[in-house]
Amino acid sequence: MAEQLRFERPPVHAVSLALLFDTLPKLQTLDLAQLRVDWREDYPILRESTPMPAWQASEQDDVEFVRSGLSWPMALCSLTTEAGDREVRFQQDRFVLKWNLSDGENSYPGYQALKAELLAKFDQFSKLSQSVSGVLPRVKRADVTYTNKIPGVSAHQAMAGVLTGWKSESSFPFRVPDYCGFRVHYDESELDPRVAVLIGVDSAVTEPSDGEFTEGASLIIDAESQVDTEDDFTDRMDRAHEVVAGAFLEVTSDGMRSQWGEIK
Repeated sequence: MAEQLRFERPPVHAVSLALLFDTLPKLQTLDLAQLRVDWREDYPILRESTPMPAWQASEQDDVEFVRSGLSWPMALCSLTTEAGDREVRFQQDRFVLKWNLSDGENSYPGYQALKAELLAKFDQFSKLSQSVSGVLPRVKRADVTYTNKIPGVSAHQAMAGVLTGWKSESSFPFRVPDYCGFRVHYDESELDPRVAVLIGVDSAVTEPSDGEFTEGASLIIDAESQVDTEDDFTDRMDRAHEVVAGAFLEVTSDGMRSQWGEIK
């Protein structure tokens, strides 16, 4: 998780680092064609899809029809590695780097490595956006999301563990559910009032190399940090990551972390 949290066998299954900014209305897909050229060797697979809804509440309330003669909204562009373990996504109001555990083979590179790649690519995106639209993206929110897999622990057991500090096991009056999950969201985390945090647990099924399915749980921790005008958005992203790490310590047990080979 955080750099101060290190494991020989980290449970991390996916990581998403996102920078969100005011919509750049003049920006179009072809304006960013140079990024396709520069990143093609590492990210050869290109996909365009319907843009994600605006992240700002003020924009989400607006409804606008695309009339004849007006520009279509820019698509959500996704550039993916051949192995599918990394993905860069961008549209008019966000820039995202995703890392995924691909077939259990690629090891987690660590937050600092992913952050460095995100910032380098976002710098290219920003300069190109400014050259074609006249506006430099100003980051207003930084998001950090970790998805961890906990094999051998069902979702209802994980929920009980998270809610009781792993001091109690769950019991159901009926048969074991096919799926269960829960979400807990705090607008202000205890570590930083400007960072909101979400903790979620879901059912997850993994398929080991021997082909046998194993019941497990998925633990999601997401932190969203506000970025004010005077802030360095990289510092706010670090702060969001610290909140994620703090939440991870709160919702996992000493035994689990020992099993993952925690390095102290």
